Amino acid sequence: MVLSNTAPAVLFWGEQLIMLYNEPYIRLLGHLHPCMGKSIRTEAPEHWISFEPIINHIKATGEPLAESDMLLFIDKDGFLEETHWCFQFVPISDRHGCVTAYYQSFIELTSHRLLERRVSSLVAMGTLSADARDFPSFWNTTLRSLSLNDKDVPFALLYAAERHVSAEMPSMTLAGNMPPLDGCVLKGTIGVAANHPIAPTNININDGSYVLHPAVLRAAHSGKAMVVNLDDLPEPSKILEGIEWRGYGDPCRILIICPIIPTSGNQVEGFLIIGVNPRRPFDEDYQQYLHVMVRLLATSLASIVLFEDEVRQREKDIIQAKQIQDQLRAEIQLRENKFQRFAERADVAIFVTDPSGSYTYRNQRWYDIFEVASADTNATEAWYKIAFEEDLSFCESVFSKLVTEHESVCFELRTRMPFAPPLDDCEQEPDDTQHFRWILCSAYPELSSDDELIEIVGNVTDISKQKWAEGIQRLRTDSALQGKQHLEHFIDTTSHEMRNPLSAIMQCADSITSSFGHDGRLSPAIGGMAGFLTSTLDAAQTISQCAQHMRHIVDDILTISKLDSGLLDMTPVIAQPENVARHAVKMFDAEARAAGIELSLVVGQSYRDLDVDWTSLDPTRVLQILINLLTNAIKFTRLEHTKLVKVTLTASTAEPVSVPGGIQYNDERLVGNDHHLEEDWKSGEELIYLHFSVSDTGRGLSEEEKGTLFTRFSQASPRTHIHYGGSGLGLFISRRLTELQGGAIGVASEKGKGSTFAFYIKSRRAHTTASRKGSLPHVFPEDVKHRPQIPQPGRSRPTQLQRAYTSEFDRRSNSPRSSLRRQSSDSNSMPTLIEHTHVNPESLGLPEGPDLQELKRTQSIPETLHVLIVEDNLVNQRVLSKQLHNLGCIVSVANHGREALDFLPRTTFWNHSHPLSDGRARTDSLSTPFTEPICTDQDEEPPVALSLILMDWEMPIMNGLTAVSEIRKLEDEGLLKGRIPVIGVTANVRKEQIDMAMTAGMDDVVGKPFRVAELLLRMKDVIASMEYDGGAKKSPGMGGYTSYG
Repeated sequence: MVLSNTAPAVLFWGEQLIMLYNEPYIRLLGHLHPCMGKSIRTEAPEHWISFEPIINHIKATGEPLAESDMLLFIDKDGFLEETHWCFQFVPISDRHGCVTAYYQSFIELTSHRLLERRVSSLVAMGTLSADARDFPSFWNTTLRSLSLNDKDVPFALLYAAERHVSAEMPSMTLAGNMPPLDGCVLKGTIGVAANHPIAPTNININDGSYVLHPAVLRAAHSGKAMVVNLDDLPEPSKILEGIEWRGYGDPCRILIICPIIPTSGNQVEGFLIIGVNPRRPFDEDYQQYLHVMVRLLATSLASIVLFEDEVRQREKDIIQAKQIQDQLRAEIQLRENKFQRFAERADVAIFVTDPSGSYTYRNQRWYDIFEVASADTNATEAWYKIAFEEDLSFCESVFSKLVTEHESVCFELRTRMPFAPPLDDCEQEPDDTQHFRWILCSAYPELSSDDELIEIVGNVTDISKQKWAEGIQRLRTDSALQGKQHLEHFIDTTSHEMRNPLSAIMQCADSITSSFGHDGRLSPAIGGMAGFLTSTLDAAQTISQCAQHMRHIVDDILTISKLDSGLLDMTPVIAQPENVARHAVKMFDAEARAAGIELSLVVGQSYRDLDVDWTSLDPTRVLQILINLLTNAIKFTRLEHTKLVKVTLTASTAEPVSVPGGIQYNDERLVGNDHHLEEDWKSGEELIYLHFSVSDTGRGLSEEEKGTLFTRFSQASPRTHIHYGGSGLGLFISRRLTELQGGAIGVASEKGKGSTFAFYIKSRRAHTTASRKGSLPHVFPEDVKHRPQIPQPGRSRPTQLQRAYTSEFDRRSNSPRSSLRRQSSDSNSMPTLIEHTHVNPESLGLPEGPDLQELKRTQSIPETLHVLIVEDNLVNQRVLSKQLHNLGCIVSVANHGREALDFLPRTTFWNHSHPLSDGRARTDSLSTPFTEPICTDQDEEPPVALSLILMDWEMPIMNGLTAVSEIRKLEDEGLLKGRIPVIGVTANVRKEQIDMAMTAGMDDVVGKPFRVAELLLRMKDVIASMEYDGGAKKSPGMGGYTSYG
């Protein structure tokens, strides 16, 4: 029985009271263990004194004896530990009824008794501190409550924080305005007299002489309780001398320094130094007890800080109550009580009205919010000053719901009262944005016992800032989404612009490589040395042209990167602005003449009147801006009937401003002035403003399009890059460059009437020197080098063939619609062998060339494929058609989807027996009108056995997706016999774009750049995949291959 008990248990056997005990009982024995099998009389004579009466009583009566609470001090680690137990003495009798043994079992109640004692002291502390109304009463009640528990608080010191208020800090109750802690003043002690070394009356926070100063300082800074072991103090016996320890009279081993911080703030208002019960370990329960104690004191202290405001409010209530007649005092008291319960739960504007709507109470917060209606005594009158006219009916319905239906209401309302948002966070809003105060109102009807309306009680919260923040968040979200869309559009556009020339480069390289057979001789399709040289030179010139185009895009992106990272610096140079403008015009002279554009430079009279000659500026950046503007002007004027581009140069001493109906400059600056130019402007010379404008007779801009100019990754229209190309960075770069030079850029344009882009920069007059050779720099920055006509070292003049190609390219680009062209393959004489040295392409950083065996296999396709190339980029169109032509294909070309549809009636796919096969009926069946009548006369031209269509995506007039959709529609209507294989050839290679193309009707998609050998394999796979489908129905234009139709 003893050994199986998990609680401490002992058996006293026989007259000698021999002890038999279990392992848990060892804790109670302490140093007496081991004493198993020994008598308690001899082993514990000091305890036998208290045991003997109990043994005698049980022996005499034979009845058990129980004790519900026994305080027992157990020796633990060198000190006596306070423990509480309940035990039961049970006699064990023999068969004759004589008591032969005594069984004693224990149950420990220490945690329970300590909890009761501590909770009782905390409850008393809470009760006493609740009565405190000022700091002196708070310190007194705290000491009184601490003295109630002498066991757990055998020693205590209470200090109040002391701060010196300066004249500059009159307001001491506002959060954040409290002066720093200077010292502490003793407010009371427990167990020690004042002025004892450990309890000085004053503690100077800057004087380290106090023995507990380091711990007090750490507690003040951290706001957390600090534990001090008294044995760690210097000469502890001397310091602790004279202390009257309460409780059990033993000296404390540990002191706890607790900062008292009100829950309503973060300033230390005092310190409580408590001695820990020497007969209890400082365990987690003890720590929790002290934590709750300090928390109670902090809460009480917070209520004292706020008590003054309560006093003022109560005084106001008393004054109002005295003015009311005696017969209404009972009713007012009831209302006061109800109102008090409501007011304690919400720090908001509170109002009370009678059933007619007349106010009977409004707190100060109400007057702060509704200042415009402070003179109105009725809520229905206040509505006309608070709510907008269109919301008055809503307010009336809400009041009617309260009065007649006796239902609570809660609603938001935009008022007529203005609201001033924080100035620091309004940068994303227009300057003329009006803000109005928003309120959240909640009200309920107070009813009598017979459901009669007594009054209406409500509260109002000002939610203007939240509503304004929601609007700002929407603006920022919309801006972020717009920026993301612009970035995606820019990535798509740049990818398209980069992949097109990459495709041409790779195809030209394939053309040169495939000119040789596996035996080292020229391919028969080349047709001799002259043809080989011409073809190779043409391919090299195409590669150079495409590389320049790619470099232009990359340099624009690099310029943006330099501008964003602040690495682009301006270099002021003494130059002649007129020569800079004239040079820019000269650079585009040849291109303008080729496009039939009249390009001119005009120097304004203001420039002559100011006698401007030499100025200090950065000519390369001015030239870069002019190049961007001229590039756009020529690009958008090339296809117009009237082709005029004019550059104008003027000057002024005052900064130009926006003019209604004229140039509208960007007032919002993205960057500040360049520091190099600012230093140059301080040289003392007269400052002037140089004004450049580029006017054109292009298509002009709408108001919506003008709003998107000069922003990153944006063009006037989302489809601008399809018709005219470009990445949308030029104007944004120009804007940043003008702002760096102390100027701005703007535009004046009207849809259909052309545009004028203008910018101005700040400069200073300068004097020429003898060493000056000219006004243009010899070294151009990377983002200007690629521009046309800029002289560069080592650049030779274009060859006759190159000039001829450029002229032909410009002529074809300017034509509104090129007619369809067909190129057929022919066999020339075998070329002679050209000796050459093999170079590994990988050593030059190039991809490996096409497999010659694979090229041989693709060249030996048994059927002659007739391919229709639909491509708006003339360079890619010419290179791809040439490559396919060299590989034995018959090639026809179309500039856009509309021309591709016009070509279909000339193929064997066209069903001439269909009722709608004539030109008028077919035109009506399509969503886009035809540009020319369809030729259906089979005697004039035999139908083309079309094998496959290579369809670009981004094209003017009609894009590739629309075109392939129209083709599939014609197949469904029966105007086309079978299914025409269509492969999308595009630079749009994101997964969503490929899925879009396949959904539109493409049979496959090939991304640019590509290899012609790979393209042929894809073409062959697409055609072969149509060989078996259902009934093996063959397409009329594909020889032995079948279609999906």
